[in-house]
Amino acid sequence: MPVKDKAGEGCMIFLACLLLASTLVAPALSSSAQKDAPKAVFADTDFDFGKVTAGAVVEHDFVLKNQGSAPLRVARASMTSPLIATRMPHEVAPGAEGVIHFKLDTSRLGGLFQGEIVVFLDDPALPEADLTFKGQVIPSIELAPIPAFFVSALRGQTKQSSIEIINHQAEPLGIERIEHPTERFTTELATIDQGQRYRLTLTLRPDGPGGRSTDAIVIRTTSKKVPVLEVAANTYLHERVYTFPDEVDLGALRIEDVQRNPGFLQMTAQTLMIYQEGGSDFQAKLKTDVPALDLKWERGPKGDRYQITATLIQDKVKIGAIKGSIFIETNDRRFPTLTIPVSGSILGHQRP
Repeated sequence: MPVKDKAGEGCMIFLACLLLASTLVAPALSSSAQKDAPKAVFADTDFDFGKVTAGAVVEHDFVLKNQGSAPLRVARASMTSPLIATRMPHEVAPGAEGVIHFKLDTSRLGGLFQGEIVVFLDDPALPEADLTFKGQVIPSIELAPIPAFFVSALRGQTKQSSIEIINHQAEPLGIERIEHPTERFTTELATIDQGQRYRLTLTLRPDGPGGRSTDAIVIRTTSKKVPVLEVAANTYLHERVYTFPDEVDLGALRIEDVQRNPGFLQMTAQTLMIYQEGGSDFQAKLKTDVPALDLKWERGPKGDRYQITATLIQDKVKIGAIKGSIFIETNDRRFPTLTIPVSGSILGHQRP
């Protein structure tokens, strides 16, 4: 019996030692496995190139460090056009660093550029790294604040607006001539800084054609890169009594939306304003030849305007085109009547 007890006791001690050894070894093996992996770290993830003139080529290196214990593989990168990656490592050794070089040609860019870059890696903790490449591209010849005029005036009034022509090129800029129709407005060019900065002023003719118009102003320059500049001239000469907008467009509506949702037509209602410039006792009455159109109007507190809400009537809506007019009768002796075009369409049921 004593011999048997000692044998059993020895066996128990052996098993205990084996269990203890496995308990100590397992964490070491697990820790080793965890460390045996790449770890990607970018020195910087955002690059702002500030302001550059269109045509400049901007380049930047994103430095990628591998702080892990296994090689870091770079699969690929996707980026906002026209950004391109000109150099990229396939693998970065543990403790080493690689450079991903990006290049941006700004020849066809203008304004703010917000480039997004995604680098695909085999780092379990960072499989996709997001980088930004941003800045502002200024045209070699800038039209400030924007390349357009917006001028509105009452007939008989003189209104003006100006923009500046700013040269960002190395060589001086000359303005050879300015071309545009002359029945609605005139233009005048003033030199602020010879060869570098000019001011173009548009004056709306107080007795020109009424209504809205968009015309092109063509500026001929001495620049080889930009020999022609174009500016949009948006003008509106309105009468003492006028509406905004000039017409009512009800859009294209589906018949099933009209039939299924009783409140749908309320959401698609259009607002029309009628103004009497300088008025205080303006009176107006409205009617329409569009059978499915309901008109409601309310006079403004100053007595110089009306707000009209045009809503389609659900029970009278039919598939097809909507075409007609709103007729306005006023107490203004010079403008006793106005006619506003109405358009739209009701689309039939869609086939499955």
